[in-house]
Order: sequence, then C-alpha cells, then structure tokens
Amino acid sequence: MDSITLTAAASRDTGKKATKATRNEGRVPCVLYGPSTEPVHFSVPALDLRPLIHTTETYRVLVTVDGEEHEAILKDVDFHPITDAPIHADFLALTKGQKLTLTIPIHLEGAAPGVKAGGKLAQPLHELEIASLPKDIPGHVSIDISTMQVGDSLHVGDLSLGDTIEVLTDPVRTIVTVMAPRVEATEEEDEGITGLDAVAPEGDAAEASAEA
Repeated sequence: MDSITLTAAASRDTGKKATKATRNEGRVPCVLYGPSTEPVHFSVPALDLRPLIHTTETYRVLVTVDGEEHEAILKDVDFHPITDAPIHADFLALTKGQKLTLTIPIHLEGAAPGVKAGGKLAQPLHELEIASLPKDIPGHVSIDISTMQVGDSLHVGDLSLGDTIEVLTDPVRTIVTVMAPRVEATEEEDEGITGLDAVAPEGDAAEASAEA
C-alpha cells in the first residue's frame, strides 16, 4: 500500500460558522478517529484530497496535526449535493498490531478469451471487505481473467489472499463472469413462424372455411 502525505491545519472550532469559513477558504474539514485514537479535527486543501478520492487504490495517509503524525486511511467523504465538491472527510487511524476492517478495490488484469469469442464480461463486485493488520493492507486485489472462457465465473470464495488477510465479503458472491452472447431468435423459432404462415387461411378462403 503506497502512502500520501497531507498538509493539515488543526481545527479548534468545529461549529457551523467556523466550518463554513473553512470551506470558503478552499479547505475541507476532516476528522481522524479509531478504536485507540481520540477524534482529531483538522482541515486540508480540497485539491490535496483529489488523489485519494479519484482513484481505484487504497492509500496509507500520513497526516501531521499540531506536530503529531498520524497514519490513517480515508474512510468516507461527503460531497455537496449540487457541486459534488468534497465538504467533509473521515479518516480511520491505523494502529500498529491492531486489525481493522475496510474495503479495498478489485482490479481485473488481462483479457478474457471468452470475450474475444463473443461473450460479454460483467463485473458485479468492485470492492472486497477485508480485515487485516495495517502493515498487510494491500492497495487493491488483482484478479487475472486471461483464462476465462464463455460461461466461466469467479466468486469471492475462489480467492486466496494469504493468511494475513481475512475476507469478510460473502464467499458466494460473483466477482466477474463471462456471459454467453444473447441470440435474438433461434432458427427453430424462425421455422415455426414460417410454417404457421404457410397454413394460415387468408381472405375469402378463410371465410368460406368458417361458413362450412
């Protein structure tokens, strides 16, 4: 897991007026907390959060507040309902030797032969919930799909992440599958329709048949 350092300023006042003033300065109010960490309130420039928000990686975040350095991961971000700008961020403190629960992104690697053969690749699951010590947290989980044929599926239970990572996501959930191409109409259906057309009575012949 790679690291990103944030330049933080301690927040002495967390009231609405002070929070609004912080946002007007182009900064995002944040809070850092954890099972063994008292909440620490601070703010960071909105631009500095972009690498953490617009990414498919999990990063270790180094934040120094009042001279004290904290290690954390980004847990949650609130966005403005209209502008979609970040307005608040939560960070979960990392404590050495203490397991934590988090979600990490899933990356697909390679090209599935089944897609080249006409199948359609579907990935219903994009994140994996795990429990791990801070030192063992991966930035993401890589899955090789280079051998997947039409009809193949990979489930959470098929993964092997080693003894240091506990997977909490339901093992029966499908991560990725190669679906068979859809057929609009089979030849058998076409023949059936043609046969019906051939024997269907038409016009006067149909009426005469009905009167008889």
